[in-house]
Order: sequence, then C-alpha cells, then structure tokens
Amino acid sequence: MGVIGSDKKVLSLSLPTAWESLTDKQLRMVYHCFARGLTSPETKALCLLKWNRLTVIARTGSHKYMVRAKSHKDPLIITPKQIQAATVSLNFIDSLPQRPVRLGRIGGAEALQADFEGVPFRTWLFCENLFQGYLQNAENKEVATSILMQMAGLLYPGCKNPDDTELVNVFYWFAALKQYFSEMFPHFFMPAEEVPEENLLGQQSLYHRLREATNAQIRALTGGDITKENQIMNMDTHRALTELDAKAREAEEYRKMAKK
Repeated sequence: MGVIGSDKKVLSLSLPTAWESLTDKQLRMVYHCFARGLTSPETKALCLLKWNRLTVIARTGSHKYMVRAKSHKDPLIITPKQIQAATVSLNFIDSLPQRPVRLGRIGGAEALQADFEGVPFRTWLFCENLFQGYLQNAENKEVATSILMQMAGLLYPGCKNPDDTELVNVFYWFAALKQYFSEMFPHFFMPAEEVPEENLLGQQSLYHRLREATNAQIRALTGGDITKENQIMNMDTHRALTELDAKAREAEEYRKMAKK
C-alpha cells in the first residue's frame, strides 16, 4: 500500500509485494516490459499506473504529471519521486523469484507444475541441457531464441509460436527453478569448479560436457544397470534429485574422510 498526490488530493495505492502474489495478467505485463527492454524504474512505474487504473493526462511544469484515476472524479498531480517511493514494494522484480512462478498458459497450452513436482526426470534433463546451451549462446539472439522456443515446447506441451514476452517467462521460470533446486538439493547443486577457458573447445566442448553430466546422473541413479534407464527417466524429478543429492552428500563425506 502507498499514497501519491498533493497535500490536498491523495490517492491510496495497492501493489503486490512478491512474485508469488502476481496474477497471470500482472506477470505477463512485467515480462512484456522486460521483453521491450524497459528499465526497472520504467517497468515499476508502468505497473503502478496500470494496476491502479491511472492514466497520465499531461505533463505539468517541471517533472510533474497530471493523472486521472478511475475511482476519482478530479485529476491529481504527481512527481517522479512520489512514483519512485510508491513503487518500493515492487523491488522484488529486480531479483529472481524465491519460488518458481510462470504463466499458467501459452495460447491453449497448459504449463507443467511450476516447481516440477510430478514432472518426469527426463523433462528436467532436457530443459537443463537446453538452458545451459542458452547461457552459452545468450549473445547470439537467433540461437538463444531458438533454444528458449524448444524449452517452451517442453514446459508448455503443445504450445506453438510463443512470443517474446512468453520466452522471457520461460527464462525466468527455469532460472528461478534452478535457484529453488539449489536450495533444496545443496549437495548436488554445489557450484562446479570453473574450467580454464583455454581448456574449452567451443560448442563441441559444451555438448560433450552436457552429455557427460547427463550420463553421470543417469548412471548414478541406475547403478550402472541399463535396464533401469527408462524407469529412471520417467521418475519424478524431485525424487530423482533427492537421490542424487544424497549420493553427492555421501561422496562429499567420503572425500573428507579420505583426506584425514
């Protein structure tokens, strides 16, 4: 909550305070602003105006704006400083969501569970590999967009031609999911040691590293029994990561004991 206006005319405002409290419509607007390349202050100001049904009528004087509210008969004057103060509650959009959030649908395609509860482990592996590829190619817009579209097809089965806003949603969803999992499964998602740049062999190296990481996870879960691979790939993602986290913790404890 907050207020804007002059001493004589004030308007009470209502704004969300966390990613989780955004409706699908509000979430889409935030991602639309991001897709357009708007700055954080610009995004917050537009959200404040839109979500409180305010319309800018004119600019009056130096750094002042006349706005009209649907709920008020007379317009009121506000300043950028007042807008900045009123949008403090929206500062959460400057960081990733603490829990994964996403648009419920893209077109007629329904999203998977936001936290991947009940989602097959194979879907996690495919999306994780694609996401790593995206991070490696983020500066190549054509390649990066193609990767996010592939991810959209996995996260929203059956979706077709997602727009830029929906692709931003895909990125934020999966980035938040990885952050969420790193807190749930801290042993498995420990930061990897950085590989010296001179040891990397471009995209081929990336492909081999991802393939080796995927194979290592599958081997860890199957115990080397290839007959169990299909069962593992269909396992619930949370269950699979719980097992991998336990194995990583055991390996970490073994290494510590071996050093003594």
